Amino acid sequence: MSPAIDMETPDLSSSILIRTVEDWQPPEGQPGEGLLLRTEYGDVEAILHGREGAESRKGIVWVWGASGGFDGPAGGIYGVLAEELKHHITSLRVNYRYPGILEGSVYDTLAGVSYLKSVGCDTILLAGHSFGGAVVISAAPFAPEVAAVVALSSQARGAANA
Repeated sequence: MSPAIDMETPDLSSSILIRTVEDWQPPEGQPGEGLLLRTEYGDVEAILHGREGAESRKGIVWVWGASGGFDGPAGGIYGVLAEELKHHITSLRVNYRYPGILEGSVYDTLAGVSYLKSVGCDTILLAGHSFGGAVVISAAPFAPEVAAVVALSSQARGAANA
């Protein structure tokens, strides 16, 4: 069951409290550093690319479709792109706590935004595929740091804010 989230809250991202960040072992074969974002509504699994030594204060949160996960479309393009960009842009690939539940997935995406803000990113892009496209479209209005949204083959349900 997903946590109740009031989507009318003017700035949901500022109310997301990340209590602690812990190391976490990502699935085998996944590049990047596994992080567990412990929030007031549960733990969000994430994979970080490029936190140290990034040349800019820009960041990307990557989310996938309704089944969750880290890979993205095209055989794992999110990990490939995050690794290629890691010296220029900090990337965070986020897995949903409750895959397929829009409100919970928006919360998890905004937890990723909060984490990137905490490590110095002040301009953030959200990228999502399929269901994830609707997630990033829905999440963007709640985070003033979000400068752009990339919705790849987005579903229409949940994308009314586009």
